[in-house]
Amino acid sequence: SPPKWIMGAGAGAGAAVAAVALLAALLSPPGRAVIDSVRDAVGTETVVGVPRARPALFSLPAKGRVLVSAPSGVWVVSAGGSRRKLGSYSEATWSPRGLYVGASKRHQLSAVTPKGVVRWTLSRPRVHHPRWSSSGFRVAYLSGSNLRIVAGDGTGDRRLDSAQSVAPAWRPVDDHVLAYVDRNRTVNVVETDTNQTLWTAGGIAADPMQLEWSADATRLLVVRRLPGARFLLIVFDDGGRRLQSLEFPGRPLDVAFAPADHRIALIRRLGPRSELLVVDADTLRSQKPVFSGKGTFGDVAWAPGASWLLLGWESADQWLFIRSTDVSKIKAFSSLRVQFDPGGSGRGTFPRIEGWCCH
Repeated sequence: SPPKWIMGAGAGAGAAVAAVALLAALLSPPGRAVIDSVRDAVGTETVVGVPRARPALFSLPAKGRVLVSAPSGVWVVSAGGSRRKLGSYSEATWSPRGLYVGASKRHQLSAVTPKGVVRWTLSRPRVHHPRWSSSGFRVAYLSGSNLRIVAGDGTGDRRLDSAQSVAPAWRPVDDHVLAYVDRNRTVNVVETDTNQTLWTAGGIAADPMQLEWSADATRLLVVRRLPGARFLLIVFDDGGRRLQSLEFPGRPLDVAFAPADHRIALIRRLGPRSELLVVDADTLRSQKPVFSGKGTFGDVAWAPGASWLLLGWESADQWLFIRSTDVSKIKAFSSLRVQFDPGGSGRGTFPRIEGWCCH
């Protein structure tokens, strides 16, 4: 059995440039009331985010901690706003209850504490997309084009199957059921301890992008990219029955199930703008526009209690904390690249939100 420590682990522009900004516009009436000074200006050289954004991330608006990956490494942001670098990793995943972090870089997978103490390290070729199971006893990851499983204490590493470069998704219960996309672009749902395939969905995962389980483990969402700036959302029940399917215009950027129901936060790129929607996975046609802005959004995460949404706005170099889907309040923080690159130029890749955990 795993050791005790793993139990429960869960512009300046030139003179030739007419420096101007395109500011975001909220779609919902409550949102307009919150930032009614947001406007569109002539010119497109620079994208500016929500006005009066705070210059640094002073605190989170809700409990928990945010896991972040940046060019400088993987970081944990506490509720009070302090940031701790865990190491020079490239991707990361929370364990249950945020007791540990599974972190990868190049040819290495590690388990570290939120204080950066390394518990174990495993060397494998081209490690990426680590995902910790909700039981705390398994970690799935990709090594090149191979899907592998390792116990939560770093033992018993083994190959499960070949796979596409799509992050696998553990069903959020205490068994070890995993959804992944194999080399034939088929979605597989497998009990990993016995290698038993529970169900498959072929012919729907061409150009797959993302797999996500609902928190109650009864819905699996498949995001499929289509030609011509379109994408498809497909919802299955836990037995593999196809419940919903709907095509959307735009390019999908990220999706995330709410912590306690079947709402999906969805961000997409539509021409020069990006948009955040909340979609009901049980109908898909029930869609609530939450926020729209010029340029590209990065990713989205729900607060543990679902009272806030955290939106990464890459083009504006901002994080937006949006209170509820009615946009009753927005807290904006700027200069994210610099904050996660202390002493550097802050010109690298926009930091990625890896998860917001826990109460």
